[in-house]
Amino acid sequence: MNLYRENISKLLSVNPFRVSQAVGGVLALQGFFRSLPIIYGAHGCVEAIGQLLSQHFREPVALENVTIHDSNLIFGGDDSARDALEMAMSRYKPDLTVLIGTSLTEMVGEDLENDVKQFIQERAGALRKKLVLSLHMPDYEGSLETGYARMTERVVEAVIGLSGKTARKKRRNRINLLPGPHLTPGDVMELKEIISSFGLEVITLPDLSSSLCGHLLIGNTKLSRGGVPLDYLDKMLTSGCTIAVGGCMEGAARLIEQASGIPYRVFPSLTGLQATDDFFEFLIKESRSDVEVKYRWQRQILLDSMLDARCVYQGKSIIAALEPDHLLGLSEWLGEMGVKVFRAVAPSASPVLEHIKDGAIIGDLEDMERMAKEGADLWIGSSHGEPGAQRAGVAFEPMGFPVFGRLCTSLAVSVGYRGTTELLGRVGNALLTTESGVRK
Repeated sequence: MNLYRENISKLLSVNPFRVSQAVGGVLALQGFFRSLPIIYGAHGCVEAIGQLLSQHFREPVALENVTIHDSNLIFGGDDSARDALEMAMSRYKPDLTVLIGTSLTEMVGEDLENDVKQFIQERAGALRKKLVLSLHMPDYEGSLETGYARMTERVVEAVIGLSGKTARKKRRNRINLLPGPHLTPGDVMELKEIISSFGLEVITLPDLSSSLCGHLLIGNTKLSRGGVPLDYLDKMLTSGCTIAVGGCMEGAARLIEQASGIPYRVFPSLTGLQATDDFFEFLIKESRSDVEVKYRWQRQILLDSMLDARCVYQGKSIIAALEPDHLLGLSEWLGEMGVKVFRAVAPSASPVLEHIKDGAIIGDLEDMERMAKEGADLWIGSSHGEPGAQRAGVAFEPMGFPVFGRLCTSLAVSVGYRGTTELLGRVGNALLTTESGVRK
C-alpha cells in the first residue's frame, strides 16, 4: 500500500485540472426530479458551470444564479438571496431548491443558512412537501467528487429530517444505490438493470440515468427533467440495504444507516473481473436468487476478451489524471490486465488514494506532462489534458469530466462484465494505435 502525496516541490498549480466542487453539487442535483440549484456568486462563473456541464452531457442543465453586486459588500445580500428563492418558487415551483454558496459568498460574509431559514419561516404553508436547502461550496477546497458527495449527503439529511425517526418496516427486496460521480448515466443505467434482474427494487440517488442520458422530452423548463422524485426518496429509509459505489459515497450511506439502521456495503469500483464478481456475489446473497443466463455469457465474453488483449496490455505504462475514486477503480482493473506501471495524478486529497498500488500524487497537468516525457504508452484523463498529451507525443484516451468533442460520452459503460469488456476494447484500441504509429 502506497500513501498518496502532494507535489511539495511546486509552489503553485501551473496547469490545473481540478473541477470546482460547485460543479459537483450542481451535477448531483440533476439526479433529483424537479430540482433547481441556485448559485450565489459571479454571473460569469455560473455561466461557465452551466456551459461545462451542457458541453459534456450534451443536455440542458437546471441552474439559476444570484449575482453579487458591489452593494452586497456593504449592505449584505440577504434580500437578493430571498428574492431569488421567491422568484424560483413562484415561477418554477421546484420540489427541491438548493442555494449554493461560493468563495465570493464567503468573502462577502453572507449567511445563506440563515437566509434560507428565514425564507422557510415566512412561507411555511407554501413549502409543504418541498425542500429548500443551503450549502457552502467554496472553490478553494475539494473537487467535483467532494461537491457531488456533499450535496448528496445534504439532501439525504433533509429527507431524513422530513421523515422523522419513526421506526418503519424494512423491505428486504428493496436496495438503495448511491453511484459516485465517476459513473456515467450509462453506468448507472447498467447497474440498475443488473440489480433489477435479481428481483430487487432499486432506489437510486442521485439518478443521472434518467436525467442526463439523452431524451426527447418536449417543452422548456428550468428544472431538472429526470432523476429520483422527492416523494419517492422517503422509501429509501425502508430498504433492506444500501450499495455505495465509490468511497466518496460512504458518508451518505452512513447517514441512512444511522437514521434507520439499514446496513451498507461500499464497492470502491465495479470495473474489472474481480470487482464485478464480488458485486454479483453480494446480490445473490441479498436476493437469494440466481444469476441470469445473459450475465453468465457476459462473464465468459469478458474472460475471452481479457485473454485476447493480454498481449496488448502486458508490460505497458499508463498515466491518468482523474478523480480519486475513478483512479482507484482504473488502477485495479489495469492491474488485472497486466499493466506494468500505472501512475496517477489526483486533483484533491482522498483516503482512497492510499490504496492505489503504484501510488498517486495530488498535482496538475504539468505533472502529467512530466510523467509522459519520462515514458508512458497512454495518457487517460479529461479533455483538458489532450493538448498536453499531444505535446508529449503520447496517445490519449478521454475519460472522466469534462470530455469534449466526443459523441455519446454520457452513455459509455465501464461497469459490470459488459462495461468492462467495452472499456477493455476502448483502452486496448488506443494502445494498438500507439503501437502501429511506432511501427510506421
